[in-house]
Amino acid sequence: MTGTSLDFNDLSRLHGSGAVLASVNAAQSVSTRQPAGDGPSPLAPPTMSPEGFPELLRAIVTVACASSEAHPVAVAANVIMMFCAAIGRNSYQRIGDAVIHARPFAMIVGKSSKARKGTSEITVRKIFKIADAVLRAQRGNADKQRVHEGGMSTGEGIAFAIRDAHEPDEKGKGGDEGVRDKRLLVIEPEFANVLAQVKRDGNTLSAVVRNLFDGRDIEPLTKTSQTKATRPHVVIGGHITGFELREKATENDAANGLLNRFLILYVYRPKLVPLPRATPDDVLQQLARQVAQAIDFACCSDPHADNQHEVTLTGEAEDFWCERYPEITRDRDGKGGNLLARSEMYARMLAMIFCLMDPRSQIEPCDMRAALAWLDYWHRSIVYIFECDDDDAELDEFTTAVLRVVSERPGISLSQVQEAWSRKRTAQVKKSLERLLNLAPPLIQCKRDDATGGRVALRYFPCAR
Repeated sequence: MTGTSLDFNDLSRLHGSGAVLASVNAAQSVSTRQPAGDGPSPLAPPTMSPEGFPELLRAIVTVACASSEAHPVAVAANVIMMFCAAIGRNSYQRIGDAVIHARPFAMIVGKSSKARKGTSEITVRKIFKIADAVLRAQRGNADKQRVHEGGMSTGEGIAFAIRDAHEPDEKGKGGDEGVRDKRLLVIEPEFANVLAQVKRDGNTLSAVVRNLFDGRDIEPLTKTSQTKATRPHVVIGGHITGFELREKATENDAANGLLNRFLILYVYRPKLVPLPRATPDDVLQQLARQVAQAIDFACCSDPHADNQHEVTLTGEAEDFWCERYPEITRDRDGKGGNLLARSEMYARMLAMIFCLMDPRSQIEPCDMRAALAWLDYWHRSIVYIFECDDDDAELDEFTTAVLRVVSERPGISLSQVQEAWSRKRTAQVKKSLERLLNLAPPLIQCKRDDATGGRVALRYFPCAR
């Protein structure tokens, strides 16, 4: 540190706060320096667009980061999770015949303690604790917002935390009054343990986590466990390092629906704050009142009710969604594509969350733009963590050439496509045709041709764009 072994407290005592500030600024300028070149490094960590922080979210993030080393996205993710855990299942949004609630899962990824993942919770928890007390005083009930930090090892353990009541057996044993409040926020500070547990034979954790995200009832999964939990509203947040995620997350975890239910968000320590200050109580109280108002609006003053407050899209939001939908739903290959498989659903869910925070019952284009900013950050986090292609939706050179052949000769058969490469790349041609057919929307279509002397031929046509 500037040629001395003094820590920041010693430096402040001997040379004043100005010396500390100069040292911090020097360290920041070194840590944020970009490699030489025309633009930012391809390995630069993701950045969040300002549109990703709507008014209430931005206010809390600003206060929480003013005198701490927490990353703004980590703080915002904690706000979103705590808000959604508090509002329950009363607010909902229809997507076709499906109904979704505000129940996001988030995984905060960073370098061990240096990313300040835990620091990002502290101020947020204070605000929500005050808001919870305000709401309980208004409602006259004792249902505190519950946060479980004991870790997740089995699905039965989570089910027990929100278990239904059941009568004792014929011998008068085993009765349980159950848990009335099905709202629960689960924070797993060592998510690497979860990825290890789900690989054990007979462990039901992966299946339970998937069902919780979908809001499905948890039925007894083993003969020895009769724990049942109906109408669950569980929000899960996890912390993990990038190295652990890369090492422990298998292709199966990404493909089977476990990891793609989580918003994967890479964070880091954006600045050094050697002498953090406490947030004034009046600031915490003011923000807590705003949070309490938004929670009460979202759950219609009844956090235990179900599907009584429908959130809809304005006409302008519908137009915006239809315009951006092809980009949001486009196919991506590999692990990155599997991890982003729920982009469309998360876009609609996040837009609903930002709408409820305002608080409003109709989603507007600004909510959509904020949601898409989070999707972009999610995508860039995966690119950064797994060092995968920044836009794996782009066609490779060979697949582009196959598309060109089909476009120039509509109705071409498989053998004719293969002849374009003298039948030397048969497997690659078939793989490229399959990819073009399976894109969303597809770039080619395949039709059966029965008029070929008794043989059935497949013919390929370009799709209208």
